[in-house]
Amino acid sequence: MEGTLIRSAAGTPWRAALLALVLASLATVPWSWVVDGFTPSFIVYPLALLVGLWRMRRGGTLYFGVAASIFLLVHAPWAWTAFTGERTGPLPDDLAIHRFEWAVTLFVVPLLTAIAGFGAWREAKR
Repeated sequence: MEGTLIRSAAGTPWRAALLALVLASLATVPWSWVVDGFTPSFIVYPLALLVGLWRMRRGGTLYFGVAASIFLLVHAPWAWTAFTGERTGPLPDDLAIHRFEWAVTLFVVPLLTAIAGFGAWREAKR
């Protein structure tokens, strides 16, 4: 059963990359919980990714592109802080900055997930 799900979900290179990035995103969740504690983003986003995995059996790659793009937009101030060290927007002054963790979990992996989601969707339209 699991082999069938993975084979059908990863039928093309874009879908395979998307599946790997979604699994990588899910793998970063415990890391975020240890470093930053339980945050709403890392409770809601993993649930959205799990829904996306369920939808991926019937297509659903656009869902990942949109979900990851929304995640990127919401977390833009934290990503900016991760790369520049400047506190902007809604960041409290007493918030500890975890630059490497934020760069990976809030920017790099979601950006690649969005690109792969839109790429897989475009490929499926052909």
